[in-house]
Amino acid sequence: MAKLRADKKNYKKAFTIHANAYDNWNLGSDNSRRLILCYCVECGLKCLIMDNDNICTISQANEKTEEVLCTHDFRKLLKEVGQSGQFQFKQFVTEYGNTVCPSEYHQLCRYNIAPKDIEDVIKFENVLNEIKNWLKEVV
Repeated sequence: MAKLRADKKNYKKAFTIHANAYDNWNLGSDNSRRLILCYCVECGLKCLIMDNDNICTISQANEKTEEVLCTHDFRKLLKEVGQSGQFQFKQFVTEYGNTVCPSEYHQLCRYNIAPKDIEDVIKFENVLNEIKNWLKEVV
């Protein structure tokens, strides 16, 4: 499946819009709010990666950076911006016994899958919120 083209300005605008939507959320489901936060953080990190590499489009990226820019894995994205040790994600289990890692969290939110323990999702959301707040300072 072909991916839609997005460039640095798209990622920056998406980060800003999604951060604002998350920060001002007052209606709707918790999972919808969390999904907006996922995409906010993902777009902000991708914008920062492109900024750090002085590129405007994914086609300008080297092979390694292009691979990172095409992931949903928060750990890989954070590693690319030198923040892998600053924010810690813990894996957790769904109501069906599946383990959720950082690259799959958006699916949990999108498909409205319940965690075995809601506290795990709250902690994960708090880490994403910390990243969002940090990104507001650097993007």
